[in-house]
Amino acid sequence: MKLPVTIIGSLLLLAVAAFCVFGFLATFEPTDNTTQFIAFRIGYAIVGVCCLLGIGFLISKTLRK
Repeated sequence: MKLPVTIIGSLLLLAVAAFCVFGFLATFEPTDNTTQFIAFRIGYAIVGVCCLLGIGFLISKTLRK
């Protein structure tokens, strides 16, 4: 992969991961409906970890070539 594609892709995935961090932290606000927020916590965590893995994949592919 070319370097500009890696940089742009990494920045986009990093932005999504940052959004997931803020969303994950926002689900810890006190509320009456805790089951819905547990689902959001799991969703934010899965998407955030997948974005970080994608960033690692892009960087490792670029460094190999």
